[in-house]
Amino acid sequence: MTNKIVLRGKTVYYDLQYKAVKNLNLRIRADGSVHVSASRRIRKEKIEEFLTAKADFILKALDKYEQRAFLPQKMYFHEQEIREIILEKCEEIYPYFEKRGVPFPQIRFRKMVSRWGSCNSTGGILCFNTNLMYAPPECIEYVVLHEFVHFLQPNHSAKFYEELDKVCPERKTREKKLKEIVLQKRPVLEEKYD
Repeated sequence: MTNKIVLRGKTVYYDLQYKAVKNLNLRIRADGSVHVSASRRIRKEKIEEFLTAKADFILKALDKYEQRAFLPQKMYFHEQEIREIILEKCEEIYPYFEKRGVPFPQIRFRKMVSRWGSCNSTGGILCFNTNLMYAPPECIEYVVLHEFVHFLQPNHSAKFYEELDKVCPERKTREKKLKEIVLQKRPVLEEKYD
């Protein structure tokens, strides 16, 4: 279950998984994802107190991974090119979503650690990771489609994937290619709470 918390003014998304564990465990992976595992007996307030207490550790680790989030192996495009390509792709696929009642969104760009894109469905904003310049064209198209589908289904429910499969039947292959772009796993940073 994905949750969010604001730490020192920065919104941090974390996956919370309930397990048969004694401790509250925090893991920050090399892709910048934050994972918490806890016993069902631990209230969410207690989990968030723990995360707040570990804010310096979390933000430092996220910053560290952001600095080296992607390998500059094969660059398909330059940063300015990727912006233009994404804008063109947004315009190209928009007619399908326009028919579904989606107004054309504001498009933004920035470097991100753990996501290729994000959708603010209520604000009408799509934001894309400029590191998509390391992705092949079919993967860029997949990310654009993925984010547009969030205007129809704001979460990652089964209905979301049904909608995504309608516009991108090859999504699993493209997702796999995107994962190959991310750095090989580095040692996981962990914190435990007794």
